Amino acid sequence: MKLGLDVFLQNYSSKFKGASIALITNSTGINGELRRNIDLFLERGLRLVKLFGPEHGIYGAAPDGAKVSDAVDSRYKIPVYSLYGDRTRPTKEMFENLDIVIFDIQDVGLRFYTYIYTMAYCMEESAKYGIKFIVLDRPNPINCEIVDGPVIRKDFESFVGGYGLALRYGMTIGELARYLNDYYKMNADLMVIPMDGYARSYFYDETGLLWNTPSPNLPSLEHTLLYIGFCLLEGVNLSVGRGTVHPFKYVGAPWIDSQRVYEELRKFNHPGVTFRERVFVPAAFKLQNQVCSGLEFFVTDKRKIKPLHLAIDLIYVLKKVHPESFQWDSYFHDESPRYYFDLLIGNDYYRKAIEEGATSKDFESLWQSESQQFSRLSIKYRLY
Repeated sequence: MKLGLDVFLQNYSSKFKGASIALITNSTGINGELRRNIDLFLERGLRLVKLFGPEHGIYGAAPDGAKVSDAVDSRYKIPVYSLYGDRTRPTKEMFENLDIVIFDIQDVGLRFYTYIYTMAYCMEESAKYGIKFIVLDRPNPINCEIVDGPVIRKDFESFVGGYGLALRYGMTIGELARYLNDYYKMNADLMVIPMDGYARSYFYDETGLLWNTPSPNLPSLEHTLLYIGFCLLEGVNLSVGRGTVHPFKYVGAPWIDSQRVYEELRKFNHPGVTFRERVFVPAAFKLQNQVCSGLEFFVTDKRKIKPLHLAIDLIYVLKKVHPESFQWDSYFHDESPRYYFDLLIGNDYYRKAIEEGATSKDFESLWQSESQQFSRLSIKYRLY
């Protein structure tokens, strides 16, 4: 299988020699032999004049949510502009004297992953200033056949959710760019370089590629599969294992009775996953340096696991077992309180329903209807 980067270098690099190029990338910008796109561009004589970095920075090393500053690439002395800090979209000055902007970052196929909004904003700005925008396609690590979860509502759009996306949207990053450009009439001069030999059914471990860690807290495909659902738990007052060796495999808090939670969650008989009681201490992020009791999760079948159902039912169990301790995390947005869970899942209906005792079974028909509708909408943008 060939990545879009490899196809671009083989078939298109000579066409763009002499053009002033900006590259939006990070540590995932590697080819099938693990070589950096920056090095490969310059080796082939491409005129790379600016670099842009998303959340976690150009090297993928900054912690979750940390502001990243502008810098200069230490090896090539190319200016590096951060798109996650004081700004999330490039300015007019940053796009001056550019002919082409190229996006080459490994996505994870989920609506709340911030890299896709970096791409969308850069596409919008490229269209505004008449600059060609090229996306080098990469696999969707959780495959493109499964579309799942609710579609985000307009009133709940943010940098972790927007553009009418289903939570698990079932497209590669290149297909997503085609959807954004057409459906939202961005009018970017868009060119997507497809992969060779890719199939929609592939999970990342079926591509023949070595795991390309998309960000610091997704060290494997298993962690990423659990992240599909457990990112929603970042909207409640517990740790999802950030600051441990197993983010999104560990879930817990000091107030949890792990035995009771374990016994209650087992009653749901979730497919494709098993779990055990676990005690852990996050070294960073939420509940830092506090002893947390909870569970450790293991994916036993990547095609059968239903991470969103699992997350909702775990929240139900936590509320049932610990009604006095469980809380929804809120913050102030435009001087009014908002719940982070609502932004992650796409509206406030689900939180209110869970408060009334709903479990994942109560949402199945709605999720199926919305995901099928989005799947039908996205068919025309498929490349594979």
